[in-house]
Amino acid sequence: MAIRRALLCGLLMLLSSISFGKADADMGAEEAMAQYHAAQAAHVLALEQLRIAEVNLERATAQAIALGLITDPDQPETPPAAPPPSQDPKPDPKPEPKPQPKPEPKPVPPPEEVKKKDEGPSFWKDWKRSVRVGFNTSSGNTENTNLNLQFHTKRRSKKYLTKLDTEYRFATRNGVDSQNRLDIDFRHEWLAPEGSKIGWWTTASAEFDEFQDWDYRLSAHGGISYQFIKNDKTNFKGRTGFGGSQTFGGTQDDFRPEALVTGLDLRHRFNEVMNVEAGMEYFVDVSEVSRDRLNNHVKWNILLDKESNMNLQFKLTHRYDSEPGGRKDNNDVYFDITVGWQF
Repeated sequence: MAIRRALLCGLLMLLSSISFGKADADMGAEEAMAQYHAAQAAHVLALEQLRIAEVNLERATAQAIALGLITDPDQPETPPAAPPPSQDPKPDPKPEPKPQPKPEPKPVPPPEEVKKKDEGPSFWKDWKRSVRVGFNTSSGNTENTNLNLQFHTKRRSKKYLTKLDTEYRFATRNGVDSQNRLDIDFRHEWLAPEGSKIGWWTTASAEFDEFQDWDYRLSAHGGISYQFIKNDKTNFKGRTGFGGSQTFGGTQDDFRPEALVTGLDLRHRFNEVMNVEAGMEYFVDVSEVSRDRLNNHVKWNILLDKESNMNLQFKLTHRYDSEPGGRKDNNDVYFDITVGWQF
């Protein structure tokens, strides 16, 4: 705008100079003065017209900017817009593989559960215990007294079977002791896994008997077992193995290396109230096969009260020793009737 205004002023001044020069050449001083005043008036008129033209130009420019026909010269020029991208067809992109869902992390058990899992089930838990008492007495021509005390404990899991049986017998006849015996039997079994019938076992026992040639006898054996029958009612198992026994306080205190030629264990449940148990062990001295031992027992159990786990038991026990020592009998037979409670 300023450049246009300067050009117009220069043009008017040039016209005025030309007019003055021409008046000096053709007219006189008076005429020149009159022309001068006329030129001056024309100059003022031209300036007024120039101002009006400038105002009209500014208004027209503002309207053109408002309508978007031209850009505002006072605003900084914006860079030209980038050309639109090429419309050439592009090959379809390969579908991205779907992300596989990550498995949810297993919840971390509390420290107590982790410790319990690492250590396995405690040896001192899940034991079943029972006590049994049997007593009878008679008087008259012969006075007899018989006492039988038993304690049993057993723990069974999916892999193991552990049990401990203790039994004490005491009897008198006419005031004289006729029986005084204590038996302690321990057994641990590695049960046959699923799909197999083969298992393993080990036993240890201690016998104290006042009326034997020896004071006490210790024995231990171990071997393999085979599960013949196992269902909801019947459990029948066979065992064989090797071990030995040692007597103390007798006339023949020697060690017998023994083979368990045959071992059988049977348990059958008739119903919820009644079941029967039986067992047999036949040992042979491998250093002298003529020396052997045989232990048999049969138990008949009857549940009397389910709430208190009170039961009645009839038990027959037979023990045989080919060389008992001294003049002792080869056979010992016991028949006991006891009442027991399981807890």
